[in-house]
Parts: sequence; structure tokens; C-alpha cells
Amino acid sequence: MKKVKLADIRIDGGTQMRVVIDQPTVYEYVDAMKDGAVFPMMETTFDGATHWLTDGFHRYHAYKLLNIKEVEVKATQGTLQDAIIAALFVNGRHGKPLTVEDKRNKIKVCLSMDKYKDATSYEIAKICCVSQSFVASVRYPETKEKQNQAKRESAKKNAEKSESNTSQTSSLNTTPRESTNNGANPDDAEIRAAELALEADQEAMYKLLESDDPLKTAHEEIKRLNYQNAQLEIRIRGLQNERNVAQQMVKDLQKQLDKIKGKK
Repeated sequence: MKKVKLADIRIDGGTQMRVVIDQPTVYEYVDAMKDGAVFPMMETTFDGATHWLTDGFHRYHAYKLLNIKEVEVKATQGTLQDAIIAALFVNGRHGKPLTVEDKRNKIKVCLSMDKYKDATSYEIAKICCVSQSFVASVRYPETKEKQNQAKRESAKKNAEKSESNTSQTSSLNTTPRESTNNGANPDDAEIRAAELALEADQEAMYKLLESDDPLKTAHEEIKRLNYQNAQLEIRIRGLQNERNVAQQMVKDLQKQLDKIKGKK
């Protein structure tokens, strides 16, 4: 902990990972400071001559608006490069949430450093506090675009299959036909439905892996699967009832056929 002049703190060394400073947040901090709110100390890296700001840019601008001359900071010894690395890490842990562009900028800054240009996507993700899949999407944009194209094509095919299955189901429900499937083996419609379900699950997994907020995405996916499961259970019970009715009809028809044969 060290008290330094605000004018001695540098913010032009590339340690600001946000694309832009959010002015409403700055003014919100100003009002809170006027009301006596106590904020955490800003963090700097001191190279022996300069304090490079690594954490607290919104607070810094709020202090400037309030014309505050000196502030207490949490100073760590290190070089400007150390300051940039520290800034990559701290911005993902607290304060105003980073935007997608902010996170993208952090990854680009990290990859531009000689120390990390050959690092794995996992290592970059740990440093920048983002998901590994997000790092890959920034690092290999061509691959990401191919994945997106494949997903769009898959979604289109799913929609076409779903429409076709809906039409077939409607036809089956309105036109009675004799079934040769005794329930031991799935028919074509059931196989197609299983394929669609598998594709939907794969799409959901892709979304989860690429999400910036995986816990929220996972929670939404669990709710969707629970709802889908409930629908399937209702449908299964309905199919079982239909099968029982069909079996009874077959028995009745068989009895009538036996009577007719007996009369002959």
C-alpha cells in the first residue's frame, strides 16, 4: 500500500484492456464517492520510476473529475510487461463486466506478446479469464466461421426435417394404417426423430462450450431438457395407450375373422 500522486500514475502503457471507458459508470462512481462510499484501492505496477495502472481505470477517471490529487494504491514491483500481464488478469475478476469486444481485445493483446504468442489456447484463456473456445474463435477466425457455417447448415436441415416429420406425423394421425412394427425395433420415423434429437444435443453442447457465461447457459439448457423430457414422457404414455388400443382392435378383428371362417 502506497500513497502516490494521481498525476504520477500512467494509463498510456497499454494496460487498459477495455475498448472504451464507460462514462455512466465513471459518473456513478463520482456520485458514490461524494456520498462517502469507500472503493478498493487501485492497483499499479511500479518499475522504479513509473506507476503503471493495472486495475481501477473507472476509479481513476472518477478521482480526476473530483480533482483528487493523491490516492492510496496497491503497488507491485515489476516492468511494464508485468503490468500488462497483471491487467489481462484483473479485468476479468471484478468491476464492470467486460464486453465481448473487451475480451477479444485482451486476447489479441496477449497473443501480441512474445511471451505468449506460442501459448496454448488453454493458457491464454487462464491469463485472460475467458473461455478456451472464445480464445480459439479469436485466434482462428477462419475455423470459427467454418463452424458457424456448418451450424447454420445443420440448423437449416433440422428445420426441414422437423417440418417433414410434422407433416408425416399429421398424416399418420389422420389416416389409420396397419402397422407391422410390434415395438421391438424402431421404425423410420423413430430413427429420424432420434437423429434430430442427437443433432439438437450437439448444437446445445457447442453453445455451452462457446458461451461467455457457461453456468447461465448450462442452467437454461437444463431447463430446456427437463421440459423436453416431460414432453417425451407424455408422448410415450400416449403412444403406449395407442398401442394398447391398436392391440385390442387387432384382437377384436381376429375374433370377428374367426367367426366368419367358422360360419363358412
